[in-house]
Amino acid sequence: MAQVLSSLARPTTARRSAFEVMMEILRVAATGCVKPTHIMYKSNTSWTVLQKNLETLVVAGFMQQSGEGTRVQYSITSRGLEVVQAYTNLVDRTVSYAVEIQS
Repeated sequence: MAQVLSSLARPTTARRSAFEVMMEILRVAATGCVKPTHIMYKSNTSWTVLQKNLETLVVAGFMQQSGEGTRVQYSITSRGLEVVQAYTNLVDRTVSYAVEIQS
């Protein structure tokens, strides 16, 4: 769904915004990924970008961190899940509206 919106909104060579990257990280975490490297690969981000965004999401209360050192794991909070659901709903509505306009 986000890919459909992205293809309608801008060329495929455009970069994702910081907000889109954060939403993708939250979406991946909502699927049950807890290890940082798994989140990194599934959200298609670099390690540096992932670390910065994970820190921001934890401080904002959308994700929580458990463990220490090399055993760190992340999980989405109920607040983060609400944000993902609201974002997904908005994307779905926008895509359906864009499809109606193109028809």
